[in-house]
Amino acid sequence: MEARTEKDTMEPTTAQASERDQVAYFSSLGIAELVAAVASEVGYIGQATLIELHHRPGAGVSGLFEIITDAKPAYLICTTEVVEPGTPRVWRTESPIGVLHLWEHPHDPGLPGLPLASVPESVQATWGGQLDLLNLETLAYRPLRRAVLKATFAEPLGEVFLKVLRKDADLLATKHRVLADAGIPVPHLLGDPVSDVLAIRRVTGMPMAQAIMDGRTPPVTGANIVSVLSAFPADLMNAPARPAWTDRLEWYAHAADTALPEESTRIHALMHRINRVLDTAYRGPLVANHGDFYEANIFVQDGQITGIIDIDSAGPGYLIDDLACFIGHLAVLPTLDQRYSHVPDFVRYYLTEFSNELAQRGIDPQGLYARSASVVLSLIAGARDEEDPHWKFAARQRLAVAEGLIGGTQPIKRSLSAQ
Repeated sequence: MEARTEKDTMEPTTAQASERDQVAYFSSLGIAELVAAVASEVGYIGQATLIELHHRPGAGVSGLFEIITDAKPAYLICTTEVVEPGTPRVWRTESPIGVLHLWEHPHDPGLPGLPLASVPESVQATWGGQLDLLNLETLAYRPLRRAVLKATFAEPLGEVFLKVLRKDADLLATKHRVLADAGIPVPHLLGDPVSDVLAIRRVTGMPMAQAIMDGRTPPVTGANIVSVLSAFPADLMNAPARPAWTDRLEWYAHAADTALPEESTRIHALMHRINRVLDTAYRGPLVANHGDFYEANIFVQDGQITGIIDIDSAGPGYLIDDLACFIGHLAVLPTLDQRYSHVPDFVRYYLTEFSNELAQRGIDPQGLYARSASVVLSLIAGARDEEDPHWKFAARQRLAVAEGLIGGTQPIKRSLSAQ
């Protein structure tokens, strides 16, 4: 169907201004009214409320909207990203920021397996066998990109994670098998991919994020982390390479600038400082790496790493980038929850440990600080939370953390409460 057209137009002068305008419009009353109007044309009469906002620099902005109706709620996704014309179940409309595309969840045009993984009956039939499906919940959803759902079956199956991909589910399954054969503690798969949906079993141990929150000493040593990463098999070098955070530094600076335009000067100064270090700091040899290595993707028990998940980006890369990913995410934990207030001590410990390990390999530790700052810069825009009126405070905290890291000696120079 062709939804109603708004006649107002906006004429951004640059691509950067355009994405800033997109973010602003998606946070306005105007987009809610437009989504509600489209919803009404397909049978859902009710108010539209923005639940999640996703800004992908260089690609566009997407929003997940809840439509409260007299019956059960409906969920519509609206995006400025390009969608193939004539795609079934996708509606096109005009807006003050240009063409928008909308669809009803779970019929994401980029994730053809999402309906299979989102409907309890099909999940039960595909992966449950004779075991009852007790619960099904969405853990993460990035429109047009990926989704993760948790299906809880009766024992002995228990929890199964359904990873919905745009493509390459077979490649991801191969990565799991290659890593498992090398002794890396990745989760077991529940059969082959179905419609680019991979069913994954739970790993053993405690999530490292929880262990960090609960403990006052690091849950695993820096040497243990480096040892596990160094054991990633060379067969992964045949996988496609994924760019690291520093390879997309300008994109992330743009996203941070879009979220915090009033801090544009600080953001661009930080980007230039990072680039100055990267111009001279040796990155090390190309090796097999994880590509998204941080506490949410690590499980620990008794001082050892017992599980590593989310290996989608595993392939050719650099050890220093995996370590920087870990440091950068670790450093922002105090901005998420006050129960992580002791984490700056952990950051200093791991920076020291990793710097020593890198120096022994002839890799400049200064690059670790700069690359960690780049990871934190990439997380600034992610502080946006439509349900939290104080999200900009958290975003500024992350900016301060990145500035502290690039200093190279004090990872968090200033008190977060002072920002």
